[in-house]
Amino acid sequence: MLSATPLRRLSQATATAALGFAMLAAIGTDPAQAVNLKTFNISGNFAPAALDGSVGLPVNLANAFFNGTYTVDVDQLPASSSFVDLTSWTVNLVKDNTVLRTLSNSLAVNTAYIQENILAFSDAGLLTDKNNNLYSLELDFDSNFTGIGSTNNGKFLDNSDLGSVQKSGITAVSFVKIEPVTEPQSFAGIIVFATISVWIKRKKKA
Repeated sequence: MLSATPLRRLSQATATAALGFAMLAAIGTDPAQAVNLKTFNISGNFAPAALDGSVGLPVNLANAFFNGTYTVDVDQLPASSSFVDLTSWTVNLVKDNTVLRTLSNSLAVNTAYIQENILAFSDAGLLTDKNNNLYSLELDFDSNFTGIGSTNNGKFLDNSDLGSVQKSGITAVSFVKIEPVTEPQSFAGIIVFATISVWIKRKKKA
């Protein structure tokens, strides 16, 4: 006859597993999910020097790097000749562990999109009757771009005049890599598997 303790442990493990699979089912079959949104990690490096004649941020980004994430409806990709807007994005431009600028969807005037094989992030910055500013990161991938991949082609553009000092310039992007972020289903599956594994090991020891 089985003792009460192993039965209790078995019940706890079964309940945990059932909860995990219920989480998976809820995540995977949410009827409110009208689009197929996926989030990607993006990272890359800038060239050792900005283009000749550049002033402003492109000069400071020499040998710098960028990283961040963006989310897009992958069912609309590849984008052919249309524009597919990103639903959210945050890209940090970093030099010597200092974030020099962040391109994000924090302002309504900022835009980011995929069009054919181009991934672009544009930050309008501060727009007034005296200042017109644009910071743009544009990356060129192979054809049939679906949000993931790598490239050596791209550029960062600075066209700003804050403080009555005109700044303009371009620095090239030397390398970019984009990978999908691990989805919540995977984390839930790992938790379920780990819980069951621990219970089996304890049962064997008992």
